Amino acid sequence: MTPGIKQINDNSNIVDLPGQPQSELITGTSMGREITASYQCESLLKELPKEVKYKVIDYLDLPTVTLLKRTCSELCDVIEEGDVLAKAWYKRFSSAHQAQLEAVISTKDKNQLREWMGRFTNDKALIKSLLERRESDQFPAIFYFTISRLMSECKAFELVEQGEISHGGIGIESATFSADGRHVVTKTITVGHNIAKISGQDISGSWDVKANIVHTGLINSATFSPDCNHLVTASDDHTARIYGYSADGSWKEKVTITHDHMVSSATFSPDSTLVVTASYDRTAKIYGLEANGSWVPKSRIFHEGSILSATFSADGRYLITRGRADKLKIHGQEDDGSWLETGSIPNDSHVTFAAFSPDGAHVLTIGKMPENDPLMFPPPSLDPPYTVKIYGQKADGFWEPKLGIHHFSEVISASFSPDSSHILTATIRYTVKIFGQKGDGSWEPKAIICHEGLVTSATFSASGRHLVTASFDKTVKIYGLKDGVWKEKASIAHDGEVNSAVFSADGRHVMTASVDKTAKIIGQQIDGSWVVKASFSHQDEVSSATFSADCCHVLTASEDGTAKITEIRGALVSPEPAQAGSD
Repeated sequence: MTPGIKQINDNSNIVDLPGQPQSELITGTSMGREITASYQCESLLKELPKEVKYKVIDYLDLPTVTLLKRTCSELCDVIEEGDVLAKAWYKRFSSAHQAQLEAVISTKDKNQLREWMGRFTNDKALIKSLLERRESDQFPAIFYFTISRLMSECKAFELVEQGEISHGGIGIESATFSADGRHVVTKTITVGHNIAKISGQDISGSWDVKANIVHTGLINSATFSPDCNHLVTASDDHTARIYGYSADGSWKEKVTITHDHMVSSATFSPDSTLVVTASYDRTAKIYGLEANGSWVPKSRIFHEGSILSATFSADGRYLITRGRADKLKIHGQEDDGSWLETGSIPNDSHVTFAAFSPDGAHVLTIGKMPENDPLMFPPPSLDPPYTVKIYGQKADGFWEPKLGIHHFSEVISASFSPDSSHILTATIRYTVKIFGQKGDGSWEPKAIICHEGLVTSATFSASGRHLVTASFDKTVKIYGLKDGVWKEKASIAHDGEVNSAVFSADGRHVMTASVDKTAKIIGQQIDGSWVVKASFSHQDEVSSATFSADCCHVLTASEDGTAKITEIRGALVSPEPAQAGSD
């Protein structure tokens, strides 16, 4: 344990647990069991070799490690020297999210990592000690734990504008970073302005447009591949186009996938080697990346009606297609690369969304229930409600409903937490519902979040320990999970309706976008409170706002026709407090 890292580890409120005097008995809950810590543990641990202590502690979760560090001197040194807090914190992220974070680090050399840390601390000894451990297997955990800590200690952020992307005064609907933060794609949904722009950062630090992707119809989506080497667009002009990144820094078209009707979606597989398109011509097409860099057709899926979406499972082995008129179909990839139907879910309602859970064990759908559904609530005399359903797969491969969550108004989104243990539903009329999975596999309601206006977004953090909601009632609400209970942690106000709110990769910052022409960064302090750390301005409403994966840059898109890329740095300015929720 180097002195710099020890300093970070010493103040371990990063897990939002209040400090306690070590002389007192402390009780807590870990993995569903109540535990009591005291000096009694020390006599049991004194004779154990340090290597055994390491192995034991590595199996513990973050709250338990934090509790032991505060109450058991025999383990305190082991926790510090083994960077146990950092590793336990990092283990909260899914393997897919860890892979994304590690990919970001792998693209940066020592000087870039040094500059990254230098944005948030002047402690050269800390930076030097951390970079000396770059070859360690635990470096990603230690680095991100440290960066997250340093950013949380910043009272406010200084903003340095790096670039501006213009769409000629046409309002920008969305702007998205590639996973490595080196490129940005922007697009509009304005008739007659069907252009997606890919912009990249030069060595000098400036951002320039690298490619203009022109369609003759509205562009429904523009998505980077997970490995950041390709981008695919889907358009009403019956085509999807794949562009690839070249060694000279340019983006070039690789293939145009054609359909007989509009292309509703186009999505990459998690390993970036496949693309699936969904079309109103009743087909979904799968294209694969060859060793020579070309994209070739691999398979085709048919429905009786228009296909509205096609989505891969998190492991890329399965694909779910959603048709307008018939059942949901699930296809699996065979050893020879072909795709065969392995299951289906009856479409007993008008399904507007379907996706796998991160662990692949469940399928979630959003739909409007028919009047003759026996599960319907309220009675048939009233308008049929909207519903979210969770399906689980039986031993025979068929899928059966496990839960129906009913709403009185249209459900705009539904999602699983990263560990698949919770689901979050949001409606256009004021309500967000949280459900959690019990030990026996059934689901139970956990909390209801109420707004006074249309709910525009509801999102889990990458660790699944927090969630954020945004609403037209001009507020953003942050909830935290502790001991199995979701409680409000903060409510942040805008002067206008809030279009969206999203978390940073570490889950300790939130970015908002509002009709009041501003975007805000809300950060979690070391004591667990949330405060506004920076505010961004545009000439018109901000339609979307997001962080880069390394949290060093933010991207805001506005109806004023511009997208701004801004670097964030630590600043010694008193923050604007957020209204605290019940603890």
